[in-house]
Amino acid sequence: MNLRSCSAEEFKAAITDNPADKFAKTFVAKANMQNQWEFCVGAWEDDTLLGAIITTISKRPPKIANLQLLHTFAEHRGKHVGSILCKDSLRIAIQNDALYFRVSAEPDAVKFYERIGFTMLGKQKSGSQLSMFRIDGDTFEKGDYSLENEPIYKAVHKKGKGGCVEIFVPDPVGITNFLI
Repeated sequence: MNLRSCSAEEFKAAITDNPADKFAKTFVAKANMQNQWEFCVGAWEDDTLLGAIITTISKRPPKIANLQLLHTFAEHRGKHVGSILCKDSLRIAIQNDALYFRVSAEPDAVKFYERIGFTMLGKQKSGSQLSMFRIDGDTFEKGDYSLENEPIYKAVHKKGKGGCVEIFVPDPVGITNFLI
């Protein structure tokens, strides 16, 4: 398996009628709407696309890597494609001086993200779950998920889209320096 860029055309060509590939159409729609194909990395076996990921990095400090989209095609699940793509995404985040890493996981994907080391911090209004950590090493487990980190606290407590309506981790009391 090798990792390299993936175009919209290459991704669309890999979509099947398998019901498990339904999210692939959402992946295309969101990547098109947000003009993110330049950030798309695919996992390839020869000329076969196994899965793809899109990660963006904020330009304003502190730099936050945001795992926007991830899809492993149904036929290739169980081959660690998703975990390899996520680990590469973290590597790229570190390489680009990101200090934080964030993902908003669809309900069906939560167990996958937890299995590879993410900690879910809370449930968002959309039903997705938020994970965000300060990068403290080259694995998701080494991340610092504490709400005592201002950007994490702000992400969890954000009003409106993206913030959490239910918090799963200890919420520090008495933090008054964080303006939300």
